[in-house]
Amino acid sequence: MEFGTILGDIVILLGAASLLGMLCERIGLSAIIGSLVAGMLVGPGILHAVTTEPEHIEQIAEIGVALLLFTIGLELSRSRLRSYGLRGVQGGLLQIVITIAVTAGIVLLLGGGISIALVVGSMVAISSTASVARVLTERGELDSLHGRVSMSVLIMQDLAIVPLLLMVSFLGSGSSFDDVAIEVGGRAFWLTCFLAGIFLIGLLVIPRIFGSTARTGNRDLPIVLALVTCLLAAWIAWLLGFSPALGAFGAGLVLADSPYAQQIRSDVVPFKAVFLTLFFASIGTLAEVPWLLSGFNLLIVLGISFGIILLKIVVAVVIFRLLGIQNRVSIASALSLAQIGEFSFVIGTAASQRELIPPEVFQILTSSSLITLLLVPLLVGRSRGCANFIVQCLVWMRLLRDAGLEEEELSQLEDHVIVVGAGPAGRAVLNRLRAEGREPVIVEMNPRTVRELGDSDHHVVLGNAARGGILLHAGVQEAKSMIVTLPDTQSSIAVIEQARNLAPDLLIAVRARYKVHNHLLEAAGADIIVTEEDHVGEALGDVTIDRLRGGSSSDE
Repeated sequence: MEFGTILGDIVILLGAASLLGMLCERIGLSAIIGSLVAGMLVGPGILHAVTTEPEHIEQIAEIGVALLLFTIGLELSRSRLRSYGLRGVQGGLLQIVITIAVTAGIVLLLGGGISIALVVGSMVAISSTASVARVLTERGELDSLHGRVSMSVLIMQDLAIVPLLLMVSFLGSGSSFDDVAIEVGGRAFWLTCFLAGIFLIGLLVIPRIFGSTARTGNRDLPIVLALVTCLLAAWIAWLLGFSPALGAFGAGLVLADSPYAQQIRSDVVPFKAVFLTLFFASIGTLAEVPWLLSGFNLLIVLGISFGIILLKIVVAVVIFRLLGIQNRVSIASALSLAQIGEFSFVIGTAASQRELIPPEVFQILTSSSLITLLLVPLLVGRSRGCANFIVQCLVWMRLLRDAGLEEEELSQLEDHVIVVGAGPAGRAVLNRLRAEGREPVIVEMNPRTVRELGDSDHHVVLGNAARGGILLHAGVQEAKSMIVTLPDTQSSIAVIEQARNLAPDLLIAVRARYKVHNHLLEAAGADIIVTEEDHVGEALGDVTIDRLRGGSSSDE
């Protein structure tokens, strides 16, 4: 394949994806739908404008997926990732295993063999990390409860790609169980070495290099270094037989706690947008539109697509509820995971090459995957609203006792007070507001505190209030005031600036530890500043005088 041909096809794909993406956004749909449809139109199925094999373009476009996972890793500090907790790992493993088992059982009932049943089950079990993460990021819901649950499951699915491919190899080659066990053990060893190595390099080496480039004053070097860091980790992961996106995610994760995380993220965003658009367009070129429109194929594919979506939703909801996750969060997370992911093509291609599945089955699953991917912006983007509607219907039908106070109810609040931080100062503010008959919305980063406050029927949003999406979810544009109780001045400034940009007329009160910081908080946009130095002195004087008065009266 000539360079000029590939370059021309990339230009055609990006141009068509940009035009249709803008059109979709003008009518209220996601640009992802535009990219997928663009690939279907200019690809081999309809206009034949793109002659390059989809696999070749998809390999280039995988850079976009790696950059996406890299930026997501930068947003998830290690402490925040740990907050996903054991339930996230359990949910991911159970979702994969049970989805494969149920799908394989259905295939066996329809007369398929065990090999085809396991392959089809593996393809159905995998969701699209790139699509879901893109929509969650665009809507600022990556830190929401259902966003965190969805991402934890998606991470486990990415880790499961390697053993699933090994299973396909085992089924196709007739290898013994011992050979497969040795292969799995070797892959696990190299995965451990890779993660340990990338952690040490990210902790000890990369921050020093970024510090050196920052001191040079050259604006281009940090951008190049950020791309090199991401792509190097993706390349090493590929060399070891793992998903390149998984390697990029690990690189972003180890840099998330560095002071350069925000700058790196902003540097790679433009590149991510270009390659990710190309990725979704290349996925669209896989659609065999003439085959799909012939006979009853379209009806069969649509039926199977919606059957898969329903199956994945039911399985995920049952698993999440068994793990104790709230009703609305369980349903919203299940809706976000209801599609067949892009890595399913990899599993299906490997199985097809080994003649484990017939060509017509592979074509049906590929077409079904594209249809479910087209529905991702609708399912993920409307997941909270759909979950809220479903729960209300179940309560009305008396299938649920109580809808409960969950995060989706926040959209109904108006003229409320937002309290940022639920430490001792924040708890005191909450008690005072409740005593006055006001029901505040709390924004807090500690998952344990969020669970405690949720059990007390508080309206709580889990996440970093310095992020616009979290404040929007807390209803900052409908709120009457916001009280920032954070002890750290820089964190408070970031929250105030974000809130002021989103809601210029919002009344903002903030806590300041020292008077010297007051001018910074005022410049950020705070209306009321309460300084600890002044009020601690007043409180100490009041308490001491009360104690002295009590002592003198007792002496008399």
